[in-house]
Amino acid sequence: MYKRRNRNPWIILALILSAIVFFDCGPKIKSFTPEEGPIGTEVTIKGSRFKSNPVDNTVTFQGVTVPAADITFASTTMLKVRVPAGAQTGEISVKTSKGKGKSKTNFRVIGPVKWSMMIYMDGDNNLEGAALDDFMEISDEATSAHINVLVQMDRAPGHSAGYGNWTDTRRFQVQAGDEPDDPPVMNLGEVNMGDPNSLRDFVEWGITNYPAERYAVVIWNHGDGWRKTMEKTMKAAEAARSSGMMDTSCIVKSICTDDTDNDVLYMREVQDALTAAKIRLDVKNNTNVKLDIVGFDACLMGMIESAYALRDVANYIVGSEDTEPFDGWPYDRIIQGLVANPSQSPGTLADLIVNSYKASYAGSGGITQAAVRQDKLNNLVYRLNEFVHRANVEWATLKTARMNSKQFHPAWSPSCWGTDLWDFADNVEQNVASVDLKNAAKNLKLAVEDYVVSEEHSADMSGSNGLAIYFPPTQVEFNNDPQHSGYLETNAFMPVDFVKYVQWDNWLQDYYSNIP
Repeated sequence: MYKRRNRNPWIILALILSAIVFFDCGPKIKSFTPEEGPIGTEVTIKGSRFKSNPVDNTVTFQGVTVPAADITFASTTMLKVRVPAGAQTGEISVKTSKGKGKSKTNFRVIGPVKWSMMIYMDGDNNLEGAALDDFMEISDEATSAHINVLVQMDRAPGHSAGYGNWTDTRRFQVQAGDEPDDPPVMNLGEVNMGDPNSLRDFVEWGITNYPAERYAVVIWNHGDGWRKTMEKTMKAAEAARSSGMMDTSCIVKSICTDDTDNDVLYMREVQDALTAAKIRLDVKNNTNVKLDIVGFDACLMGMIESAYALRDVANYIVGSEDTEPFDGWPYDRIIQGLVANPSQSPGTLADLIVNSYKASYAGSGGITQAAVRQDKLNNLVYRLNEFVHRANVEWATLKTARMNSKQFHPAWSPSCWGTDLWDFADNVEQNVASVDLKNAAKNLKLAVEDYVVSEEHSADMSGSNGLAIYFPPTQVEFNNDPQHSGYLETNAFMPVDFVKYVQWDNWLQDYYSNIP
């Protein structure tokens, strides 16, 4: 017969408490500094219950053990160790004979690569030839152990037959001498580049597989500012392009058209894709890192609405207020400058892009390009809201100021209504009598100057100062814009954050109601 054994509950409790005490005797990690660095970085770990003899502590970085010789200092409350070879981003642990303690946050291991530049090159449209040319510009210069240049290229049937005439979507780590028909890192098959998940996946792939100290994402294609949907104007586009060098996008109010899949990236989708990539990478790596640069090699993207959409994911934005030439950015000059100085800061690289762009079109007209610094955006929005609060007098003068300000309104896209924000504020300041409004306009100008950190334009683009804002001249033109509903707070399809959270759209309606 089974005989039940009596157990004294006090004995059981004592055993449990003993186990708790035993397991609680292990090391505790309270903090470590710095929070990131390359292999060999000395990291100071603070906590308790460490061993004062270095060899009695086993320290690991994401499971990779620090050699005893690289524990350079040890006390019961502090350890100084060097990040071991082979370490990857992850938790730090300290183990002694009494147990094991882990860090609450991850140490970020930074490799010798200084920059990873990811170019989302959507050539599945009438820009396929330009995509191939830009790939070759990159491969002319992309030789450096400190730089990754990653390209996701989609091609289209029926445009350019060169380099194997493939029409699917491929990922490359471009090296010097590479050509578009060389074996890619990945062949994805046909991918819809107008799907935000495609952009998100590319960014996550690039950062995960090609870690670097800094990251730049370039979105390459047609563009049209903040707008929300697609409207094809192929005949006007082709006619304009055949008459000059300007990139006359057949896609209005979007970026990244994919002809094979008949889709585009709305600006809201760009925002959502990059935000999702950041959140997923932050969760995976226990970090809170923004992209250092987001660049738009596309027309008409240098607008405050577009920059505002990326306020939480990027430190710098580079884009053009006006249309871009068909050849777009000069990647040979940009990559050459980056290879020559791989340790350059994000601000320096943004300035390099802007100046290289201007230099590559020396003597040409219709050129604008600028870089903005996102940590100055809140002040700019504050000053803009302050301005519209004061701009409720002298309506006739405000109308004249608007009409005399630099406009970005290409003939082939009559619904584009970009106005240079600094130029408008300057015209207001110089002409209104109201002291309050004059001061508000001056403060708005200063905020734009602080926000735009690099700006270049050709001689014929006087009045360009790096940042445009949506500003149709009258209520009629606003209503005639087929996508004007995107600039209403009632719009629920691909809503524009700038419209939801900034007061400019409300002031526009007051302006239209009061101008003569």
